[in-house]
Formats: sequence, C-alpha cells, structure tokens
Amino acid sequence: MMLRTRSSQKPLARRRIFSALVFGFIPLLFLAISSSHVATAQTTVNVSINNFSFTPATITVVLGVNNTVTWTQNQSGIPYHTVTANDNSWGSSHLTTGQNFTYTFTSAGTYDYHCTLHTYMKGTVIVLGAGSSSSITTSSTTPNAVPEFPFQALAAVVISMIVVASYAVLRYSRRN
Repeated sequence: MMLRTRSSQKPLARRRIFSALVFGFIPLLFLAISSSHVATAQTTVNVSINNFSFTPATITVVLGVNNTVTWTQNQSGIPYHTVTANDNSWGSSHLTTGQNFTYTFTSAGTYDYHCTLHTYMKGTVIVLGAGSSSSITTSSTTPNAVPEFPFQALAAVVISMIVVASYAVLRYSRRN
C-alpha cells in the first residue's frame, strides 16, 4: 500500500476541485442554454365591447407575438353584440353579456370589423408581419410570454457557481 504525502495530495485535491466545478456546472449550463431557447408563448390582446363601442377601437398586433384577439361583451342591458369582419371572412355569433369571441390572425394586413346589429360600432385590427419593429398598441395582454433572456436561470447558475466555488475553496483550504 502506497502512502501519499501532503505534496502528492495537492495535485489530487486540485483535480477533485476542478472536476467538481466542471461536472457541477454542466447541468446548470444546460439549464441556462435550454431556457434561452424556449419559444415565446403567444399573448392575447383583449378588446372590450361596452357602451356601444369596441375599446380600444384600433389595435396593432404582430404575427407570432400577440396575433390572437379576444373580444368580450361587457355591456349589460343589451342582449347581443357581434364581432364581424367587414368582408365577412370571420365573425362571432351573437354574444350576450360576459361571452367572448377569439380570433387568431394569420396574415399581415388591416382588418376592419363591426357589430352586425349596431353597424355604427366599428373597429380595426392592424396585423404586422413577424419581426416587425413597429410599436405595438394593444389593450391588456395576457402575461404568459416567456422572457427572451432567461434571467432566472442565469441567477440560478451564478448562485450555484458561488456555492460550489465557496465549498471547493473551504475544502481545499482545510486540507492545507
């Protein structure tokens, strides 16, 4: 049996620390990289139907980002409203108070719509192509989009690195 001296243990301890650091960070690095490639979830733009109007009357959305629009009939005392494209390419049935209609736009363009029962109620959806740099005007959006940069994953990796490095330094310093 070979006895190791203190000088022969130093390179071994350094290799262990290096191995712990490298293999401890590989799963964390994988987590950070995979988090940054998560597709952005689409958000929904909401339009309220109230006081014989669509609010907001004009919205701008971007394909692949927030091109799903939900209209909600919020007007009480009025039995029905509809949401119908001026060219009749899409539309809702009669919506009673509390009901909604959702439509996802699939191509860029300007879409004018109205209520078939109250033709003076009008609105417009402007759909921009994916990657448009124009400002987006919407009403409220559903906050279920994943951030573009994974700040939480990065924070977890940094904290883990600090913990593992601190442990390694303490362990190494105790042996010397």
